[in-house]
Amino acid sequence: MEGIDRMKKQNLVLSLIVACLLTVGFTMTASAQDHSAKPESTVPWEYPLNIKPMLVPMSVNNPLIADISKWQGDIDWSKAGKALDLVIIRTQDGINTEDYMHKNYETNANKYNLPYGVYSFVRAGTPAQARIEARKFYSRAGKNTQFYVLDVEVKTNKNGYSMRSVIEAYENEMRKLTNKKVGLYVANHLYSSFNLKTSDFDFVWIPRYSSTAPVHKHDLWQYTSRGSVPGIKGNVDLNYLANGVKLEFFTNKLSQVSNKPAPSTKKYYLDNPKYVILKKKVNVYTKKDFNKGQKKSSYKAGKVVKIKKITKSSAGIPHLELTSGKFITASKEYVLKTSAATYTNFYTAEDRVKQIITLTDLKSYTSASYTSQSIGKFIPKYTILNVSRVAYSGKGEIRFQILNGRFITADRALVIEAPQTIENYYLEEEGNLQTVKDIYEYTDTIFGTATDKIAVPIGTNLIITGVVFNKLGYPRFQLANGNYISTKKTLFKKIPWYEQE
Repeated sequence: MEGIDRMKKQNLVLSLIVACLLTVGFTMTASAQDHSAKPESTVPWEYPLNIKPMLVPMSVNNPLIADISKWQGDIDWSKAGKALDLVIIRTQDGINTEDYMHKNYETNANKYNLPYGVYSFVRAGTPAQARIEARKFYSRAGKNTQFYVLDVEVKTNKNGYSMRSVIEAYENEMRKLTNKKVGLYVANHLYSSFNLKTSDFDFVWIPRYSSTAPVHKHDLWQYTSRGSVPGIKGNVDLNYLANGVKLEFFTNKLSQVSNKPAPSTKKYYLDNPKYVILKKKVNVYTKKDFNKGQKKSSYKAGKVVKIKKITKSSAGIPHLELTSGKFITASKEYVLKTSAATYTNFYTAEDRVKQIITLTDLKSYTSASYTSQSIGKFIPKYTILNVSRVAYSGKGEIRFQILNGRFITADRALVIEAPQTIENYYLEEEGNLQTVKDIYEYTDTIFGTATDKIAVPIGTNLIITGVVFNKLGYPRFQLANGNYISTKKTLFKKIPWYEQE
């Protein structure tokens, strides 16, 4: 009996030990989950479970960079603002959930002169939803943000769309809304399966909670979700800069821990100008480093090009990436910021305009900038002017400088390029005219399609309702029936008043 009792006691002790071990294991696992700085994160934890929260002090290579959301609660910014070099604040979790702490965090970051960026946890499932979510992200985020980030860590695509197409639509919409940098946050373990077009973004931010850096190319590495920052209670995400990446790339100002000066805004465009005019001939490259073998071609002065984003060479020099995927300099000596309207609605130096006609009453000015000191001089409608060169205002507005040295708009809606033979044509209604040669009337202002022409015999008295110009600058009389004929002077004679019916 004593042997049996002894065995029962041993079994009981063994059962208690197993139960304790299971409890400890469950507690450690729960603790690892409960103390995450961002519970919605899908990033796997690769450190040992008993690792202590980490604080990385500011240094030349490792400035203190945290990302925060409502989970960090109330923050003592008098401490956090001094400790941090950069903070990245969550604006929203999809379109339906605005982070209720982000405005408070942004206000305090501004108060303590702490540079900040913003991010949106992406929930969009289609390109159309992505565009809507992007607009909401932009409207909610603080306008002092240095950059925007799309946080892509869950599979949201639906209706046959790929994650790549959804995120591409999101990024494209952000480019329409802002000139600032747009970055991508994508988990290390999802990078390959999502197959996102990382080259579209200004930087890539990868979370990997490990002592081993992400295997994919990145600019920022979120290495822990259990960091510690003075003034922030509990755990917080912390981040390393990748090798060669400087803090000023994200803050747009010279880092106090960097010995290398940041590119000057006086010399380069650091924010996306969206459209630029080339002030001089520029070389065009296939890669951002501008190596000799990467030169593709060159563009002549006067060309207006559309910019996708600002990028930097490996040496840190700002360059412009065009929507075509090619690269040109961002130097203000060579390029000048302009507008979308200029891109489509104005003559440029590329058009090589030598002569124009004013399509309405205009004014010419002594300065291309049309300042208050630049006195306007009246120019009547249908005046023919000779052009000496194309000039630009300080805001990138295109002007023609005419032979008398004054400046006039190059807007295609207000002036039109005139053919060299324009003196041979009537530019205005000339009362009653009679044809002296066989001519034709057309249904379009561009003559030449035989099926459109109707013969007008010699001696026909014409009823003219107006003058219009075709896209080549040739004037046409518009007839009462809506058709058009040439205004060439040798085709008509004026009918004396006494011969008019």
